[in-house]
Amino acid sequence: MNSMEHIFRAYDIRGIANRELTPNIVAKIGLAYGTYLNGKARVLIGRDARTSSEVFEKAFIAGLASTGCDCYSAGLLPIPIVNFKIWKLGYDGAYITASHNPPEYNGIRFRHRDGSGYTKENREIKEIFLSNKFKLANWNNLGRIHYLDASLIIREYSDYLLNRINAERELNIVLDLGNGASCVSTPYIFREAGHRILTLNSQPDGTFPGRPSEPSEETLEDLSRAVKVKRADFGAGYDGDGDRVIFVDDKGRVVQTEKIGILICREILKKRKGVVIANISCSMIVEEEIEKLGGKVIRTRVGDVFIAEAIKKHNAIFAMETSAHFFMPEFYIFDDPTLVSLKLAEILSKENKKLSELVDEIPSYPMVTRNFPCDDRIKFKIVDKIIENLRKEGYTIDLTDGAKVIFDDAWALLRPSNTTPLIRACVEAKSNKRIKELLKFVERELRKAEKEVK
Repeated sequence: MNSMEHIFRAYDIRGIANRELTPNIVAKIGLAYGTYLNGKARVLIGRDARTSSEVFEKAFIAGLASTGCDCYSAGLLPIPIVNFKIWKLGYDGAYITASHNPPEYNGIRFRHRDGSGYTKENREIKEIFLSNKFKLANWNNLGRIHYLDASLIIREYSDYLLNRINAERELNIVLDLGNGASCVSTPYIFREAGHRILTLNSQPDGTFPGRPSEPSEETLEDLSRAVKVKRADFGAGYDGDGDRVIFVDDKGRVVQTEKIGILICREILKKRKGVVIANISCSMIVEEEIEKLGGKVIRTRVGDVFIAEAIKKHNAIFAMETSAHFFMPEFYIFDDPTLVSLKLAEILSKENKKLSELVDEIPSYPMVTRNFPCDDRIKFKIVDKIIENLRKEGYTIDLTDGAKVIFDDAWALLRPSNTTPLIRACVEAKSNKRIKELLKFVERELRKAEKEVK
């Protein structure tokens, strides 16, 4: 394996800044991307708040412009707002981020002209990068570099959303921005929407001093506490690049992603029946509730880029991932937590019930996730071996993404992470006793396959 091959993941590029990803390597990735675009494109570039992102944005632009592509720098903005501007302008795009990874990481995500992310195209860029066969422009035909006003882009984005979402009353909302890219836009938009807000971790800081970049029940304890103390209607916690959100209800409880999706689907399905996309690890409750409302659920593999592809294929009306990505295709094809947060506020402004009451009306089943550290070089081989072993034993397996073993009352999923050196396990059942049995089953199969592969 080429020493740089491992930085190319299923739908992005990631590595440790100034160790695996240096400015030279990032510039070379810009060369590869510009070569892929044949040096004739206009490309919008944005970045998150990581300490290395500004340097990497400049390096990437240098490589890209060297192929003849015109570059438009949007600077520090959440990725959904960059996607929005890409879509509005009809440009190609790229975003410098490592999403929810620890602060020492960084990476690059490429965008289609509709704002959605690359999948198979990443492999083509990877091959160009590894081949060192770049198409450099002549000295007098280099791409031009333009710098856009981020505040104007935020205002355009805000106007677009608030012309389509109208809360009937002011809500009291706590926003935990996680020192990420959302700091520069989300508070402004919620105030423009007429809500009263309290912000936590509201200064962009790539060291993530307030909490880890990834929002979770464990990292959002301050948000839960603030919601209860301030008697807020709800809280929202965002990740580093602003494409994921975890919600906290008025009682300070973290709300299951699927329940938020179901609440929003109730509103959408009143007006229009259609397909709802859910990734392979979403709860069984999605089918049960969406089908009651007259919708149809289609499952897809984990990853926001694969969700976007499924939305296009099935003309879906909504989509969700367990990792807290939400899509509302009536607005645009890419995921956007600010959009979904505003939509939830609109729904609550019209309800006589609190968020805690609404989510408690939706049943839930025990679900547990586990992460097993595993070398990137063998994690896919281990899951392949698990599939081989389980097939021999006669289990029913869904191969949409990894190995999902289907039981009458439960399921267990084992899949290699697309972005980190892990094998992720997720189990759901209708009782806690069954959960314990499934966890033992998962660990046994994982260790067995690991020994056979090594």
